[in-house]
Parts: sequence; C-alpha cells; structure tokens
Amino acid sequence: MLLADKIVVISGIGPGLGVKLAVEAARAGAAAVVIAARTAARLDDAEARVRALGSRCEVLKVPTDITDRAQCRRLAAAAAARFGRIDALVNSAFCYGPVQPLATDDLQGWREVFDTNVFGSLALTQEILPQMQRQKSGAVLFINSQAIRRPSRAAAYAASKGALRVLAAYLAREVGPQGIRVNTLLPGWMWGEPVQANVRRAAAEAGLSEEQMVEKIAASIALRRIVTDDEVARAAMLLISDLASAMTGALVDANGGEFLP
Repeated sequence: MLLADKIVVISGIGPGLGVKLAVEAARAGAAAVVIAARTAARLDDAEARVRALGSRCEVLKVPTDITDRAQCRRLAAAAAARFGRIDALVNSAFCYGPVQPLATDDLQGWREVFDTNVFGSLALTQEILPQMQRQKSGAVLFINSQAIRRPSRAAAYAASKGALRVLAAYLAREVGPQGIRVNTLLPGWMWGEPVQANVRRAAAEAGLSEEQMVEKIAASIALRRIVTDDEVARAAMLLISDLASAMTGALVDANGGEFLP
C-alpha cells in the first residue's frame, strides 16, 4: 500500500481537508497517524472515522496549538516515543484571519495569521525534523492555497501562504542532503463541509441556486467540476509516499486545473 508501515503526523485536524488527511493516510496503509488540533472533539471525530475503515492504523491524539512552541515539542516527543520514528509531517493547520481592506487592516489580525500559518507551521516542523534527521529520511508537506496566485479579500491569509511557499523551498534545499523531502500542495476549491457552507451562503447572496453557483465556479476549472477534499487528501498521500522519492521543493497543484499558466 502507498503508506505501508509509515508513521504520519498531521496538524490542523478539522472539518474539510484536515480530517480527510487522517482518513486517507489510514486508507493508504499507514501504521499510525498522529493527529493534532486545538479542539479535542475534532480529534475524537477523526479517530472515529479512521476506526470506521476497519484498518489496523493506530491513532495517537495530541491536542496541540501550533502557535505554542512547547505544545509542538510535546507533539513531536509523543510521536517519537510511541513509535520510534516519524516518516511524514503534513502541515495542514491554518488561520484564515481578517477580510478587510489592506490599506486600513488591523495588523494584529495579520500577526495572528502569521503566528499560525508561518511561525506555527515552522515551529512544528522544527520540532519534528530532529527525529527525521536521526533516521536520515522523512517527508514534510505544507498545504498551501490558490490565494498565493489569485488576489482575494483575504490579504493576510494570502501573504502568509506566500511566505510559507518560500519557506518550503528554502527548507527543501537545507534538509535535502539529510534525506528529507519538503513539498507544497496547492489546493483550490475543495468540495467538503467548509466549501459547501460557503457555496450555500454565496448562492443565497447572489440569488442563485446552489447548483447554479457550483456551475459558475466550475466554469473556470479545467475539469469543469470542484474536486473533493478526499481527492486533495489523496494527492497529499502521494507526495509523502515513496512514489514521490524524486520530488522535493515542488509546488504541486491539486485543484482540477483551476489555475493553468
């Protein structure tokens, strides 16, 4: 199987992509998933979904706020102590932040976004890396966003994701000689709980049916449909698997062709 015997750490467990990453890791044969989120109930839900697969994947739940360095350290230590190795880290935790005009936006909101999306993701990665360095192997994946390419009202979020993209490229070069790969996955619209809620709200505001709003969005996507968060999660599994052993520093689209150069 794609992730046979792998130990996979995933941050940002929650509705949408977060929980699907845990489910797809288990489905791909991971020996264990170490799941992190600020809310314990999110972790319980993810564990229940993994158990429902009937897989033999072990689940270690570690409530974690990645903006707290000590909690990142605790997560890394718990994973290494329990399983003796960490094969992959998927950085999925994020903060969307304020949607305000950039010229007058409150910078405190920006700091909160960067604390999670950039500094938090880097802190967790730094705590995981020593175990991967001891193994001389590992895969780190950053979940990014189409926002780095297409301006929207969420300037703080987009800027933080742009910084994360640059961070990933630098890190790939730095840890490559130690056998550690670092890649970036770029989703766009993902059909799942969060997007479904957004589509319903946007459709109501525009006076359209949900189906009409979906068609309007899909018209700009090469596949002419909104890919699901399950599909994006499976793309993530590919990048942390040994099938992607030649790939590091890559920016990989998983958005149905929403952005084509």
